[in-house]
Amino acid sequence: MLNLRKSNATLTKDQIVNYYCQSCKKKSEFRVGLEYERVSINSKSFKSAAYDDLRQIITHFAIIKGWELLKDGCLVIGATEGKSANSSSISLEPGGQFEISLEPKKTIGEIEEETGEIVTLLNSIGKIYDTKFLSIGITPFSTYQNIDMVKKNRYEIMSEYLPTVGKFSPVMMRETASVQVNFDYESESDALLKLSTCALVSPFLTGFFANSPIRNNKTTSYKSFRALAWHFTDRTRCGLFYKNLVKWRASLGFEDYVNAILDVPMLFFERGDKKIVIGGEITFNQFLMHGYRGYQAEFADYKLHASLCFPDIRLKNCLEIRNHDSQEIPLALAVCAFYKGILHSEGALLEVQKLLKGLSHQEVQQLGVQAAKHGLHFDAMGKSAFEITQKLFNISKNALEASDQKHLEAPLRMLLNKECVADIALKAGIKNAKELVEFYN
Repeated sequence: MLNLRKSNATLTKDQIVNYYCQSCKKKSEFRVGLEYERVSINSKSFKSAAYDDLRQIITHFAIIKGWELLKDGCLVIGATEGKSANSSSISLEPGGQFEISLEPKKTIGEIEEETGEIVTLLNSIGKIYDTKFLSIGITPFSTYQNIDMVKKNRYEIMSEYLPTVGKFSPVMMRETASVQVNFDYESESDALLKLSTCALVSPFLTGFFANSPIRNNKTTSYKSFRALAWHFTDRTRCGLFYKNLVKWRASLGFEDYVNAILDVPMLFFERGDKKIVIGGEITFNQFLMHGYRGYQAEFADYKLHASLCFPDIRLKNCLEIRNHDSQEIPLALAVCAFYKGILHSEGALLEVQKLLKGLSHQEVQQLGVQAAKHGLHFDAMGKSAFEITQKLFNISKNALEASDQKHLEAPLRMLLNKECVADIALKAGIKNAKELVEFYN
């Protein structure tokens, strides 16, 4: 087996492809991961929370839980339960959004238990520092111009480059919050089938879980302003950037996906404590082939570069599904349950493929824009998006164990009533940040 992590080895594309091959797991080893972001606001002014308050919350939390602080230089940016890469952790996103990342679990019940414990503790500590965490897709009062960025070096590099290629990248970085779920794959063909299936369902799930209609202290004309911001961040590394994502080519396997990542412009790489900023000057493929100013590509460089690509569906040592606004815990668990039903059942995967086989890559992209604007109030393939999404949720529910089916009951009721998540607050007449905070209280 190749040792891909040797920093002094000359990297080849075959080694990169082999990384994904080595990440395949037996079905008995499959787990579900949750990365759960919430926006952080001052509970009195409704403005985005100050870093000093968030730092104190993290430190307070770490002392109570016995967790280790995570730092970028001297800057506190989070805390972790342990030293393994998969340990549960809390961390700050660029605009002070608060992320909870769970160690992958066997059951959704385990996810529910740990998420509830961490959220309850953070909420209680937050009150001490006049900080409230909201499970919505975008901060409702402050806009990026008035949100101080967490001074993590990676974020500073991103904030220099991304605005040159996407007008809404500062919105994405400083204002938005999401629910991301992670799933394992068994083989090349299994990974690519799951990638394709998640891409096909993405506009319908984005639309149903749309939960960011209020920004800058007023309603917008979008059900998911978060999804809109991602659409205008960087089309070379975001959205459905991989042209074969929907109509995947099994004959090329992982190499097809790797080629797409290699063609994305690089932002930076690291040597020790030094960051060498490239700022989009070359792609990773050019770095791999020719080096850069005397430096040669290493496997750690590829892993960093791949983490700086932000497609809706991302392949790493697991499958990351990233296209959902943040939700209250019950609906965050519904995200987990939906994909577990689809991705852990070959029959469900094929049923979804059959249902959505008429969609092209371009159509899926266009429907994603519709979902940002309208939630599920649009048509696709001559049918209501609500009807299609209801079928998708029923396919998932029928593939789930009885103990997990309960998490899809509320979404199915909402779909029957032709409601996406944003519709609930909008129908209640919510028009500004104060009303939204009171609504979620």
